[in-house]
Amino acid sequence: ITHSETYLFMEQPVRALNETLRAEMRRFLNEIPPDQIERESLIVNQKVIESERYRTSKRISVYISKQRAEISTKSIIYDIFSKEKLCYVPRWTGASMEMVKLNSLQDYLSLEDSVDELGFPTLDNQEREIATQLDLIIIPGMAYDLDGNRLSYNREDPYNEYLAKCERWKSPPKIMALALDGQILRDGNVPVTDENRKPHIILSPSQDIW
Repeated sequence: ITHSETYLFMEQPVRALNETLRAEMRRFLNEIPPDQIERESLIVNQKVIESERYRTSKRISVYISKQRAEISTKSIIYDIFSKEKLCYVPRWTGASMEMVKLNSLQDYLSLEDSVDELGFPTLDNQEREIATQLDLIIIPGMAYDLDGNRLSYNREDPYNEYLAKCERWKSPPKIMALALDGQILRDGNVPVTDENRKPHIILSPSQDIW
């Protein structure tokens, strides 16, 4: 049996376990009241903005929040532009993910309603700068365990491939994940394979995981 065949054999149970966990999390997250999500988003956004990693970063990639139950990033994006940092957002090319630069706050506002369920905005045809170096990447996730492992919203997660590519950059970026308190698994684990990439830090309202 080859290495790739062994990996695929090991990966199948992990995928099945993750699909079960996603279904459980989806039911749980759909029951969180919108006002609670808003309160928790305010707390986490403030944590991000006050963190040293954010304050010392110039080139920042951040997801545009789309899921009903996840930390909103709107205040973070507003702050990026108010502090004259450079803001990048994920774009799906059809084969892979890349981070592209937003030109202004108005640029962001014009894209906000076009974001699909995977968090990718429908970008216009104008040429945009594609990031080849970032200081900080802020990523979403459906659930996290106390070891820092992340469950993506979908079976095929473009972030793992992208973060693996970033590890080969001359100066790899720091990875920060944002979570509602209910997205932290206190008594369970996220099943993972060698393909999964951990964030350097996970921020939630009541707990930070390093």
